[in-house]
Amino acid sequence: MVSDCFSELVEEIHGLMKKIRVLRILNRFNLGGPTYNASLLTRYMPDEYETMLIGGPNLEDEHDSLHIPHNLGLKPTIIPELTRSVNVAKDLQALAKIKKIIKKFQPHIVHTHASKSGAIGRRAAHSMGVPIIVHTYHGHVFDAYFNGLISRFYKQIERNLASKTDAIIALSERQKLDLIEKHRICDEKQVSIIPLGFELDKFQTGMNEKRRAFREKYQLANDEIAIGIVGRMVPIKNHLMFIDAIRHLIEMKPPKFKIFIVGDGLTKPMVMERLSEYGIPYSENGHTPELVHFTSWQKEIDCVVAGLDVVALSSLNEGTPVSLIEAQAANCPIVSTRVGGIEDIVLENDTALLSASEDDMAFAENLYKLISDKELRERMSKNGRKFVTERFSYKTMVANMHILYKEMLGNIS
Repeated sequence: MVSDCFSELVEEIHGLMKKIRVLRILNRFNLGGPTYNASLLTRYMPDEYETMLIGGPNLEDEHDSLHIPHNLGLKPTIIPELTRSVNVAKDLQALAKIKKIIKKFQPHIVHTHASKSGAIGRRAAHSMGVPIIVHTYHGHVFDAYFNGLISRFYKQIERNLASKTDAIIALSERQKLDLIEKHRICDEKQVSIIPLGFELDKFQTGMNEKRRAFREKYQLANDEIAIGIVGRMVPIKNHLMFIDAIRHLIEMKPPKFKIFIVGDGLTKPMVMERLSEYGIPYSENGHTPELVHFTSWQKEIDCVVAGLDVVALSSLNEGTPVSLIEAQAANCPIVSTRVGGIEDIVLENDTALLSASEDDMAFAENLYKLISDKELRERMSKNGRKFVTERFSYKTMVANMHILYKEMLGNIS
């Protein structure tokens, strides 16, 4: 009996020794694609992998989305010094801590996600001689974030990091071309395209009940169109342009509608100020909804989009906006700016109406077209779920990542 137990223990230890160890590093656990991506890969990669998930703290004005990994049974390690902004002292401390983790965990693969973790994590992995270094670009900071001089500086940093990276993952063909041709960050042979993946089934579960609950909560009449914009309220998301478009939309005298701004952040006071300037009534969560209603952050986003009729996005730049994938999974048509990787995650005129960045009049016209034409909304809503289920299932993402990892491990064996 004792001998059998000992044999089982030895087999278990040997099994652990044979596992492929992956250290997955994320900027921070805010609401967005990187958090879902890193968490789902950590949870669902095959049993032959042992993954450690680490990341930095959220910004003070960001919603903490640690519920995403926690709901998957994960307990990420938070490195307080791994902050978004450049801080030499903290950056060096984060670098030292990640090196210490690498020394203890002995990963075969270090996989970083997004810019800051990519910069510090890849340097740590390279200096510690990690066999394989992988980086995923969740969008990039080369367009719309900084002026030309700073962008050139960041490009040079990314080129240097690319020279230390074995594989670079782009989320779309467009992003791949940006990295290779437009910004010349890396060689084509380094880049693989693996789109984000999500658990999308919940967006079709109990839809009627969720819709009824949402519309009762916010006192929406049956003939009122609910338009939602979901995400962080920060300059790059350009909520101010969205409000300009709403002013034009009101002047067009469309059918009855209400606006729901889902999220929070540093531009919220400016958005409220602009609404007041235009004389557009607004309210916040807990108050009787006005024409524009701020709901703040909502964890159960499937319960929100079920109650919406249109999802909008007004960003200046985007990688792979989760809100648009979730909208299509819930049969919700989209009005968006045509920026970044958006054209890779929607079907223009089939699931989404697109317009140029900062063209508030064209944006308003697309909103008017969609909320005024019930048949158009219904046609577009039918196309979304099939499209995103085929392209953005977490199962497909995990399978493609497994193939890439095994190919790279084979190259060094």
